[in-house]
Amino acid sequence: SRVNSPQARKRRQKRWLKLLSMLAVAAVVLGGILWGGWLLSQQRETIQIAPPSKPIERVLFDTDGVLPDAWLGATVDLRPGMSMMQADIHGLKQALESEAQVKSASVERVFPSDLRIVIAERQPAMRLAIETADGSRRQRIVARDGTVYDGIGYPKATLKNLPFVQPYQNVDGSFFPLRGIERVSELLELVRNHEPKVFRTWQVVSLEHYSGDLKLPGQVIEVRSAIVPRILFSASADFARQLDRLTYILEYVKNQGNPSIERIDLSLRGSAAVQFSSGRVGSYQSTH
Repeated sequence: SRVNSPQARKRRQKRWLKLLSMLAVAAVVLGGILWGGWLLSQQRETIQIAPPSKPIERVLFDTDGVLPDAWLGATVDLRPGMSMMQADIHGLKQALESEAQVKSASVERVFPSDLRIVIAERQPAMRLAIETADGSRRQRIVARDGTVYDGIGYPKATLKNLPFVQPYQNVDGSFFPLRGIERVSELLELVRNHEPKVFRTWQVVSLEHYSGDLKLPGQVIEVRSAIVPRILFSASADFARQLDRLTYILEYVKNQGNPSIERIDLSLRGSAAVQFSSGRVGSYQSTH
C-alpha cells in the first residue's frame, strides 16, 4: 500500500520539482540550439545572395558577326560607376534583342567586376532597296529568316556580293512581312557554295511569282543575272537538280559559241527550256 504520510508527500513533491526543472533546462538548451542553427542558416543565405558589388570595370563583348563596339555603347545603358548589382541584365538582354540585326543575346555578371555580353547576329541573304518618303532610295538587308534591318558594320565587299530582292506584292498592295525567305536562302547558299562564279553574276532575285507558300502550285523564284536575263527555279522542286541543269546548259551554250540567251526555265518537271535571243527555243531533258 502507498504511504501517504506528510514526509512521503514532501519527497514526492521534491522529485516532481526536480523532474520539471530538468525538463525546463532541456527545453531551453534545445531552443537555443535551434535558434542558433536558424541564425547560422540566415547568415549563410545572406552571404550567398548578396555578394560584394563592385563597380563594373570591363564589358567583355563578343559577337559572331560584324557589330562594332561603338554600336554596343550606343545601344545599352551602362552609366559610369554603375555597380555590378545595379546592372539590369534582363533589361540589357531585351534591349539588345530588340535590335533587328541581333538574333539572340546573353548578358551575365562575371564577378568581381566584369560584364559579359555575347551576341548572335542574323545572317544577311539579300539586299533590299526601299524608296523613302522624300523619294530617295535606301538600302536595307534581308536576313535568312526574312527579317529586314539596316545592316551595321558590314564591309562594302560583303554587301556588293549580295543580290537585290524584288519582294512579292500581296493582294492588299503590301510587301511586308517577307514570307518564305528561308527557302530562297537555301537556293542562294547552294549556288554560292557549289557554283560561286555563277552566283557572282546574280544581280536580282525576283519573288514576283513566289508568295512564300510552298503549298500553292506554280511558285517560282526568278533570278536576273549578268549573263542570262531570266532564270526560273521551281520553289518546291529540288534545287540541286535544277542547278545541275543550269550548269550543264551554260556549259553547252558556251561550247556552241555563247549565243545570247533570254531565259532559262528550270521549273519544268524533268526538263528545262532555253529561249535564245534569236527567238529559237531549245530544251534539255533530265536523265535522272
